[in-house]
Amino acid sequence: MEFAPAPISDCNGILILHLKKYIKITLLLLLPLNIFADSNIDGQTVTFTQFINEMAACTKYTTFENVKIRYKMPDDKIGMDKRFSGGEPELFIPQSIRLLNCDFDVDYWLVLRNITFMDYFAIANCTPVKAIFKDCTFKKTLRLYGNNIDFIDIDSSKLEHGFKFYRNDVKDRLTFKNCTISLNPALFGDTDALDMEPRLFRFENKQNGFDVDIADCVFDLPENLRGNSQFFLTLKESDFKNLSLTGNTFNCTVDLSESTVGNAFVTNECAYNGSLVLDAFNINPINTRVQWSTVAGNRIAIYDHKAGKIYNGNHADSIGSEVRFASLISCYANFYNAFKSQGNRIAANACYVEWKDIETKYLNKQYSSGVDKSVFFNYLMNVFLKIFCDYGTNPLKAIQIAFYVLLFFAGIYFFFPYSILSFHQRSMFDQLKIYGKYLSSPKSLLEIEDSVIAKGNKTPTYDEYMSFVTESKGKVPWYFNLFGKPLYFLELIRNKPTKLFYRLIDIFPDEWESMSSAKKVVATVLYGVVFMLTVLWFFLIHVLDSIALSLNVFSTLGFGQIPIKGIPRYLTILEGFIGWFLLSIFSVSLISQVIQ
Repeated sequence: MEFAPAPISDCNGILILHLKKYIKITLLLLLPLNIFADSNIDGQTVTFTQFINEMAACTKYTTFENVKIRYKMPDDKIGMDKRFSGGEPELFIPQSIRLLNCDFDVDYWLVLRNITFMDYFAIANCTPVKAIFKDCTFKKTLRLYGNNIDFIDIDSSKLEHGFKFYRNDVKDRLTFKNCTISLNPALFGDTDALDMEPRLFRFENKQNGFDVDIADCVFDLPENLRGNSQFFLTLKESDFKNLSLTGNTFNCTVDLSESTVGNAFVTNECAYNGSLVLDAFNINPINTRVQWSTVAGNRIAIYDHKAGKIYNGNHADSIGSEVRFASLISCYANFYNAFKSQGNRIAANACYVEWKDIETKYLNKQYSSGVDKSVFFNYLMNVFLKIFCDYGTNPLKAIQIAFYVLLFFAGIYFFFPYSILSFHQRSMFDQLKIYGKYLSSPKSLLEIEDSVIAKGNKTPTYDEYMSFVTESKGKVPWYFNLFGKPLYFLELIRNKPTKLFYRLIDIFPDEWESMSSAKKVVATVLYGVVFMLTVLWFFLIHVLDSIALSLNVFSTLGFGQIPIKGIPRYLTILEGFIGWFLLSIFSVSLISQVIQ
């Protein structure tokens, strides 16, 4: 097999590339060795005050190497302690500083206050670091790597070009309180030093877990950089003993993927204005304290490194991949299990609803894209459960919707005739006929009422009953006579209010045709009011009867044959089926919440 020779132009390009590389290496070898100047105190033992003054006196990028820093009275009592108590003016350190292999006092802390670092500041391979930075400003990156650290507290300080912390061995804690951490795009490309590319906040700890507390801080990132993973607030692939994020404002994406919190993970009162990447985030459910309202709204996300994209609930329909969907859902399951284990049912339900919303979108995508047509009914069931009871987490919502369904059918029944004798023994039209007969005949209202009652009365009258008791004396038990009269009286007493009302309005003994003009006017007004009140009264009763009928059908209680005919009779069958179905789901939802 023959191979065609490479074009001459390609060979020349490769040659030029290698030549440039050799030139760079040669220039680096020929550079003066003191371009990164060593300090004047390398290898010496100095006080904290002298050490700080030496940094401030640097005129170029300086490395302090193998310096031993010790607390000494009275120099440090006057110098460092006075500065930390706020008695010294602001100190400016103009040049880039690196502390390398420095050895600090085992009993005293490096306490720096009201100091502005104008250039890069790095601490590397130092031991044991016990440092407090208060009211300090770092114009460029603050970087700590490879140190043996007891604790570092950064309080009320400004980090204007990011923070980097990795490969450190920490015994106690790292804290940030009331700080502002930002990134300055104007400094991009300012240095080509190793691992000094711009980062907002890069934390990496694969050593033994320790406490990290970030409280009341603001992380500010330009809007155009928030989608770039290089500028995430990175706490990923790390081990923590306790991790606390409280009262912070995150104007960036927070990446906690593949990290582990052994004891307590806390996030309260934070404003997450970006995504919260939690892929493979491992927490202790019992000791996790998450304020759900701060992370709700599809802020929980995963990051696909191949695609270079953030995926959350807002983009669930574009996840597509089963693997990405499973990863995102596992993030929600993480918090959901934590809420349940702590008995926080409200937060657990809210988390579950958002989780199921994502699942519903995913099922819709699977069906509409043709990937899996069999999920269609699962999708419809999810939609229904969302509307009816928030996926079984809100039984009260189920009752509310059931009430609307009941009223809807009651409204239909209202306009169709049916016979229900639950309250009145006569219809509205029968009652109006009584008033009409009164005005058109010489009889009184009570006489007309008694004749109507007598026609509809199916039980023996009182006189007939008493005659029966007298004739049967000695043939029937004594209680027929003793309790017969009171019981029959109760049967008749229900007509007393009606008769009392009739006595009040029975003031026209004459027939309508024989009344004078004045009496006709009075009768027209009085019985006009009675007419309207009667219509209104029976209207209300009709509404109640319609609701009672709908409730009976909806709940499938049944009180005999359904008292309705025609097309609405078929609607009762439909309502009964809907009621059975909705009430069954309500029962399951209620039982689920009671068990929780």
